[in-house]
Amino acid sequence: MEPERPGEKLGILAGGGSLPRIVAAAARAAGWAPLVVRIGDGVTDDWTGYEGEAFAWGRSGDAIAYLKRHKVRRVIFCGTVTRRPDFRSLLPSFRTLVRLPAAIRMVRGGDDHLLRGVSRYLERDGFAMLAVQEIVPELLAPSGLLSNRALREDESRAMTIAATAARRLGELDIGQAVVASAERVIAVEGVEGTREMLARVGDLRRRGRVTPSERCVLVKSVKPQQDSRFDLPSIGEATIAEAAAAGITAIGVSAGRSLILGLEDVVAASDRADIALVGLADEQEEGRP
Repeated sequence: MEPERPGEKLGILAGGGSLPRIVAAAARAAGWAPLVVRIGDGVTDDWTGYEGEAFAWGRSGDAIAYLKRHKVRRVIFCGTVTRRPDFRSLLPSFRTLVRLPAAIRMVRGGDDHLLRGVSRYLERDGFAMLAVQEIVPELLAPSGLLSNRALREDESRAMTIAATAARRLGELDIGQAVVASAERVIAVEGVEGTREMLARVGDLRRRGRVTPSERCVLVKSVKPQQDSRFDLPSIGEATIAEAAAAGITAIGVSAGRSLILGLEDVVAASDRADIALVGLADEQEEGRP
């Protein structure tokens, strides 16, 4: 998506990780003027070279006023937010205080509920919410085999088990990632996130709860009810390293509905680690042949 006029402001609500920087660079190259509002894990990140400001959760109302003051109409949310705001324990600013009842309602429930609430919250204030893939469409995962090595037979069976479990997990708005072998589900993602889930799988291997011969796969799947503007499943080079450390031998992601942060680099990292990487079509995620 291009701006309606050169230099139009694009509000980027930037959490942590590399994704907000990828989005900001692509937006600038397309003619937008990114205005980076640092939140959550991104509050302390250095955004030298970009206009913007950091806002603690207690100043979320000030962040909205800041975007309006800079005449921002379109906003994109991206990056990691591993800690939810606890508005009851904060000393909020006045602008946040008047919005507190709606904010408290938003943080109840799973991530999908939270992000849909954020969307409605901002849209009521006149902002249009954009998706990452509208700014950087090349991040969307292609379909089919992406790595040099294809799936082994037991990895293919494990992928079906993990994809089916991930779909059920998503329907309950619990998480997006599952690790499975050809015989069983090994781990599901909860509030801890993919990184800590993979660390747990590595610990299970070290303690002999997963045998050395039991090949395990990781599937990151979009939730069936997920708003595609927010929190699509994503992997990067760090994911490959964490998966390799956990003994994962294959990774599947939702084709066309998940993000690969640097496809060439991620595929190269997968090949170095001898991990098969696959973009899963809808029927594969649903366990259909």
